[in-house]
Amino acid sequence: MRVLFVIAHFDKGGGQAVQARQLIRSLRERLEGTVLALSADDPTPRFDPEDQIEILGGLNLPRGLAVLRKAISERRREFDLVQAFDPYYALPAARLARASPLVLRIGIDPIADLGARFGTAGRIWMETLGPWLYHNTSVIVNAGHLTDRFPGQAVTFIPNGVDPSRFEANPASLAARSELGLSVEGPLAAFTGKIVPRKNIEDLCWLLVQVPDLHLLLVGNRAEPLYGDRYYRSLLERFPSVVDRMHSVGEIPWHRIPRFLETADLFLFPSRLEGMPNSILEAMAASLPVVASNLPAHREIVPPGTGLLYRDRAELLRSVQQLLNEPQLRRQMGQRGREHVVANFSFSAAARSYFELYARLIAQAG
Repeated sequence: MRVLFVIAHFDKGGGQAVQARQLIRSLRERLEGTVLALSADDPTPRFDPEDQIEILGGLNLPRGLAVLRKAISERRREFDLVQAFDPYYALPAARLARASPLVLRIGIDPIADLGARFGTAGRIWMETLGPWLYHNTSVIVNAGHLTDRFPGQAVTFIPNGVDPSRFEANPASLAARSELGLSVEGPLAAFTGKIVPRKNIEDLCWLLVQVPDLHLLLVGNRAEPLYGDRYYRSLLERFPSVVDRMHSVGEIPWHRIPRFLETADLFLFPSRLEGMPNSILEAMAASLPVVASNLPAHREIVPPGTGLLYRDRAELLRSVQQLLNEPQLRRQMGQRGREHVVANFSFSAAARSYFELYARLIAQAG
């Protein structure tokens, strides 16, 4: 079986890129595959040779889309199937190249995502393009609540996978704090993800005002194409009294995430819009109790006993204070969370489901 994998980028962070890279590595044991991607950075990043990633150009419109389309068109007959990992570059490029069979893996409602980024214009643009984008496309969603976002489509639910062996069950590690230069003696909460408006980091800044001894570790890219780092700078301007307790380390290589999670006492995730956040699954694998906003995405993966979901800032404050005041509860929730991930989010199971879907689609294509 030969699969052509296509993704907008790997180098500006995000759970989609992390999941795609790990999935492709896992699938290489079962199939032959090449990866086509664009780059958000200049100069072009380097990857391990084993990843077989071909960087074709910069992450920009319309040139980046045209470059991907041309490459897919030239290569598609060498492969049995094309797997796209985003609806903004990879999928339209594959559709323009008339790739078939074509599979899209998606981790968020694209209409809501573009609406959050660009307002009404973004929503209308995605709603208009949707019928063409998803025509003759097999859609894989990573969360159950996303299955009804693609009416009339063949939708398969395959949850994200996590490799628990990457994570030490050792939260609040003083050794990890020392190694990473975090001179924090008091309680430390962690957040991993892009520092963008829909992640709602202002809830966490507000929390720091209410809990004067709490520190916050922010792991993730502080800038996005088109609107740069305006959001992050606005947080610093709006909450100047807590800047000294906000430890922002920017984007880091995905393989270093476990060590940073070891530094924390608990994990906070206040996002307003998600599919199945890789960040929460990794935090649970690291035995951290989770406090997250009460979204359908979070209700799917944070069962009672593994974390606390909040509806407003008052509930956020109560939840965090409870965990900080009850270390035994933190440990119990962290342990249950890790057990939940091990039992329900196996990366090998996810890879097997993808392989089986590919085989079925290739057989149907004749």
